[in-house]
Amino acid sequence: MENKSISELEGWRWEGSIPKRGTHSGVECRFYELHTKPISELEMDDIRFLIGQNSGLEHLVPYALSKLKEDILLEAEYYPGDLLCSVLQINNKPNFWITHRNVQQDLILLMNENIHRLSSSDVNYEIIQNIKAAYQAFQDI
Repeated sequence: MENKSISELEGWRWEGSIPKRGTHSGVECRFYELHTKPISELEMDDIRFLIGQNSGLEHLVPYALSKLKEDILLEAEYYPGDLLCSVLQINNKPNFWITHRNVQQDLILLMNENIHRLSSSDVNYEIIQNIKAAYQAFQDI
């Protein structure tokens, strides 16, 4: 499975012309490129990006949670905890969390085990508040 791309695993094909730098947005180009790359070759910033695009969730969220268990405040691309925020803010429809209750419970357990660490970390106060707000919204799903 890890040697396949999201496109291969999900049977997804790009509609229209293949995005190219200079003629398409950076988001479109990155999205296309990451969809065609084997999952085993994705970096953490790629995984954060794809989760933020609500793409490949079935395959990427469990992997992201395994990394967050090692470091809840893992910095994938922009700031400590950005991967966690991306996972907490999944907002696709139909809702990923409704069809993946076991993964949702894993995330709740992870947060409950680490909520004290968030408050006592050296991470910027505003980032911690954003994580807590994202967790509160996640709990309201």
